Amino acid sequence: MIPPRDLAVNLASDDLRYERKLLPVGYAHPEVLALIHQHPSGFHEVYSPRWVNNLYLDSPRLEDYHDHVTGLATRSKSRIRWYGDLRGSISKPVFERKRKQGTLSGKLSSAVPELALNGGLDEPKLRAMLSKLGPENPLSRCLDDRQPSLINRYHRHYFLSGDGRVRLTVDSDLSFYAPDRTATALVSSAPEEYAVVIELKYAPADGDCAADIANWFPCRIARCSKYVLGIEAIRRA
Repeated sequence: MIPPRDLAVNLASDDLRYERKLLPVGYAHPEVLALIHQHPSGFHEVYSPRWVNNLYLDSPRLEDYHDHVTGLATRSKSRIRWYGDLRGSISKPVFERKRKQGTLSGKLSSAVPELALNGGLDEPKLRAMLSKLGPENPLSRCLDDRQPSLINRYHRHYFLSGDGRVRLTVDSDLSFYAPDRTATALVSSAPEEYAVVIELKYAPADGDCAADIANWFPCRIARCSKYVLGIEAIRRA
């Protein structure tokens, strides 16, 4: 068995980026979008808004969750991501192993076979799906030491600065589901202060530019892990 913290992801230097989150507390979603369109960096939408769904996988002791809560310098998350409807046939799921070293992030992604989420999560089918990646792919062994821990869902808008150096996303309508219950049962929505989350994504060389962009907004950079929020929500339920 591979210990969760030893499932390494080797990331090329051009895969690394910073991710900074802003919480515009007191601003409604339409007001946040209006702020972005007014930003002097000339942000414009680069994709159509869409629903993002994530199925997280963690160890039975939730080691990834605890690493994030304690702020461990090197930490990781494993998830299966898909877009559109939460339930039903998932035609293009992607397995992602996201790793963070300090404030730098990177991820390894792999397309996986079709999955179905109808009323609940069938873990044997999930295991069989990942095994199709082949024994040479380390992601295929993820369920040797992990199990489904959380499903979350949110609506995302995508923006790019006028000079193409900084990406920005706006997430809203964040909700959480426990994978060991029926997937139709909403456990919780995000607390009010996390109703809208702005995230800046940029290469290490563009830090000064991103700092100027962040300072323009009437809110501060804050820690905000959707995974941590979700685990705590389903624990309270």
